[in-house]
Amino acid sequence: MSILKHARSLGLCLLLPIMSSACAYRFTNTSLRNPLGIQTIAVEAVWDESREVIPHELLWSAVQREIIRNGRVTLTNQDEADALMVVTITGAKVSPAGTPSQEALSKDPPNSDTDKKNPEDYRNIRRAGSWTTDEGLTISVHVDVFDLKSRAVLFKKDYSTGITFKSLRPVTITPTESSFLHYEEALDARFKAVSDGLAHSIANDFLM
Repeated sequence: MSILKHARSLGLCLLLPIMSSACAYRFTNTSLRNPLGIQTIAVEAVWDESREVIPHELLWSAVQREIIRNGRVTLTNQDEADALMVVTITGAKVSPAGTPSQEALSKDPPNSDTDKKNPEDYRNIRRAGSWTTDEGLTISVHVDVFDLKSRAVLFKKDYSTGITFKSLRPVTITPTESSFLHYEEALDARFKAVSDGLAHSIANDFLM
């Protein structure tokens, strides 16, 4: 009887790890294999070939976070990595979006050789003739992944995306002296959102 009980206990001990691993696979629904046999990867600082003033370092951070979250390869430095990911911003543009506000139309007097206008009737440099309250951000990215041992190209793909954000608010909400700060904060927040989306797509395309 004791031998039978011992056998049952042993069988249960062997069965539990198998059931546990099976449940883990079922709930995650992913096979944790390394793509193309690489174990470690480094992400080079993002190259920005655009002429826009954008916080491109946010994209670099987002890609690294997404690789860590994915878990299929280990993020490390280039000296210890099997592969190197190079992310290049090939184009970016930040420009007004939408239609000009009708309340913003403030024009200079028409030019005249005979009728001299009052200087106070002209806009100063800080007053725009028209403006919109929204800004559009578009960005194009190229991604390469190189095998550092064989120098082979493991992955290559282009991405493009865009987003709009509120760049100007009424003075009752954002005082004039804080408008530029609000604009910079809004641009950073939306660029971070774009970066997170791009990083998710890049990691999924390469590591899935």
